[in-house]
Amino acid sequence: MFSASRQLESRRYREAGLRVLPFLFTRIEMSEIDLKCTPKVSIGPLARLGTGVSEWGSRALLIADKSLEVRAADIQDQLDSEGISTILFAREGISSDTETLDEALSLARGSHADMIGVLGGEKVLSLGRLVASTSRSILSAADLMSGRTPDKPGLPILEIPSSGRFTLLFRNEALLNDSQSQRAVLVPLAVPPAETVLIDTSITGKLPVRASALSMASLLFSAVEAFLSPRSDFFSDIQARSAIRTAAGLLREVKEQAVDPDYRIREAETAVLAAFSTGLTGLGPGMILSWAVSAASETSKAGVAAVLLAWVLESPLYAGSPKLKELAGLIADSAEDASDSPAGEVRSLFGRLDLPGRLRELGVELSNVLQASAWAVDILGAERPDLNEGVFREILDLSS
Repeated sequence: MFSASRQLESRRYREAGLRVLPFLFTRIEMSEIDLKCTPKVSIGPLARLGTGVSEWGSRALLIADKSLEVRAADIQDQLDSEGISTILFAREGISSDTETLDEALSLARGSHADMIGVLGGEKVLSLGRLVASTSRSILSAADLMSGRTPDKPGLPILEIPSSGRFTLLFRNEALLNDSQSQRAVLVPLAVPPAETVLIDTSITGKLPVRASALSMASLLFSAVEAFLSPRSDFFSDIQARSAIRTAAGLLREVKEQAVDPDYRIREAETAVLAAFSTGLTGLGPGMILSWAVSAASETSKAGVAAVLLAWVLESPLYAGSPKLKELAGLIADSAEDASDSPAGEVRSLFGRLDLPGRLRELGVELSNVLQASAWAVDILGAERPDLNEGVFREILDLSS
């Protein structure tokens, strides 16, 4: 149970529009778990899909990247066994853009879907959230881009992250970018009537080593910014410290251990922990810039995040933070041997894995992504009035 002081903290988070979770998450030693929180999070096989979902209705729209069609068919079979008929909406390279959102909304409304299922990476998961929250209203993707919000309750949603992570897991938000200009926005969403997240390590276990390393690097980024956030406190720091230390350790093991089922379980646990930290503090400016650059360049967000982390840590965004030295110790293999530079520790760790260190290594041209600086400032809004385009442009210039 929370103490009186913790109940006050919970009220503060609730008033700020954050999800409040009734547990202190540290380390899990089980291969199948259920977390009783909002959303409900399960780590386990697809066979657990039907738990509670059958109560949502009898018709589902399933959204998935075309590369995951075989897994999507397994989900359809599982839902069918629970008496739920499904329509599959699958596209190659599907993303959370306005054109795709309008198409998916039309299908959800026309099929009278009772629920939305989504299988894929973070952009696909954002798309699913937007469809679930908007399908009962008359709003279009353009309406959401302009800042309008649905005036009717959304649909229940089942989320299955193909990489095992979702930075916005415990945030009532989703990313959306304009199909024409590529401008990215972060759309605030109402709490869905029901939400279940299933992390199936048999799916994440099929990721190549490099993809796993990039995913874990992005996860480390989100935990680092939660730790350094001006909104962090004792409670969020406990979660962030654990996520940073564990994510860095997993990165050191990824080449040798990625095929080990226990590694994938620890990876899933760490993903939940890092997302929990972000749920309490909100997305950091560096991660928001990564989203914006990814949208502008149509490049993997995980790859962009891997490039930007060290540069963000050296930038004015966190200059003077009293936590930087401690952070370097959390990332380093040994706190005793750590330098005073968390950026240096990141470069050392990522360098051993041959992860990209410059945007050009991802095929990203600086001239094509400079507008992401303005988008990041717009997304942050009143959250960080001290930041301007110049700070973000400098990061992009140095990292290019």
